[in-house]
Amino acid sequence: MSERVQDYVVDYSVTKLEETARTFRRLGEAYENASEPQKSGTGISKQLFLVADVLEECMTMYVHTEDGKKDFVRELTRKCFVNGIRIKNVQHLSKKNGRNAIVFQARTVGRSCVAAKKVVPVLTEVLRSGYYPDDSNRRIINEEYHQYIFIQEDRFKLLSGVARMNKGKSHFNGDNFLISRLECGKAIAAIADGMGSGKRAYIESRMVIELMENCIDAGFDEKASIDLINSAYIAGGGTGNPVTMDMSVIDCQSGYMHCMKLGAVSTFIRRDKWVEIIQSTTLPMGVLEQVDYDCTTKKLYDGDYIVMVSDGVLDNIPCVNKEERMAQMIHALTIREPSAMAEKLLEQSLAYNDMKASDDCTVLVLGLFDTYEK
Repeated sequence: MSERVQDYVVDYSVTKLEETARTFRRLGEAYENASEPQKSGTGISKQLFLVADVLEECMTMYVHTEDGKKDFVRELTRKCFVNGIRIKNVQHLSKKNGRNAIVFQARTVGRSCVAAKKVVPVLTEVLRSGYYPDDSNRRIINEEYHQYIFIQEDRFKLLSGVARMNKGKSHFNGDNFLISRLECGKAIAAIADGMGSGKRAYIESRMVIELMENCIDAGFDEKASIDLINSAYIAGGGTGNPVTMDMSVIDCQSGYMHCMKLGAVSTFIRRDKWVEIIQSTTLPMGVLEQVDYDCTTKKLYDGDYIVMVSDGVLDNIPCVNKEERMAQMIHALTIREPSAMAEKLLEQSLAYNDMKASDDCTVLVLGLFDTYEK
C-alpha cells in the first residue's frame, strides 16, 4: 500500500469514527429529551453518551511517527550489518500511552536467512531499553525487504500473588478477582465482592469482574467501564444484591496507579519503610443509578507492593482499627515474593479467628520492579 493510499485510509477511518460518535451522541440527546426523570430512557441515554465518548477517544489514540535520528540510525544500521542484516526507512513511533516502537524494512546482506529476533539485542544495545518483536512480524529475514516492528518493553515488571479461603464449608467464594495485563501497557487488578457468601455472591461478583475485563479490553477507560457495568447491573435487577468493587490500574511505563473503589475496604501500598493506606467511604455497585466511587492516583516506585483485600480478611481481626493493624502486619513482613506474602497475610488474619474465615477472604499482592534501575 502506498503512503498516499495509507493516509487516505487513515483519514477515512477517523472520519467514520467521528460520524458514528456524533450519531451516538445525538441518539443519547434524543433519549434524554424524550424521557421523564427517573425513567429508563435516562439510563439508555447515559450509555449512548459513554459509547460516543469511547469512539471520540479512539480518534485521539494516534501514533506519532518521525524519522529516526541520524546518529541512532547510523549506529543501528552498522550493528545490524555486522549481524548480516541490511535495514532502511527507519521510523520511530511514539504512542499515546508512552510506549515507543521502531519500524524499518530489513533484508539479509547475502542470500541467506536470519532470524528476526536477532535484531532484539542490537536494539537493546543501541537504545538501552528492552524491545520485543510485534506479533505481525515475519519470523525470518531473507533476501527481500520486508517491514518489521519492534515494541518497547514496559519499564516496570509486575509480579502478583493471591491467597483465598471460603467461608465455612462452601465450595463457592463470593469474592472474584482479576489480574490482567493489557496490550496498551497497563495492568489491572480488581476484587469484586458479592453480598454475603456462597454461590449467589459468587455468580454476581463473577459477572461484574468479567464485564470489567471485557470493557477494559474493548477500549473503555476505567470510569466509563464502571458507569456501564453499574447501569447494566441495575437494569438487570441487581439493586437488591450490591457488589463492591476494588480496582487498581497500573501504568507499567510511568508507574502511576489509579485506585478506584465502590464500597470496598482499604488498599495498602508498602513503600520502602512505611505502609500507605488508601481508604474509601463510597457505596457498592448496584445501589445508586449514578455510580458513586472514589478515585485516587499514586506514584509507585521500584520495590513497592500493592496489597488488596476483601472485607472478610479485615473482619477476622478483632481490634477497632483493623486497617492500622493490617498495615502493621504488612510492614512486618520479611518475605518479598508476592504469592508468599499473600499466603502469610491470610494466615495471620485467620489466626485472629481460630483459623476460621468469618467471611469469604481474598488477598491480592502486586510487586512493582523498575527494570531501568537494574
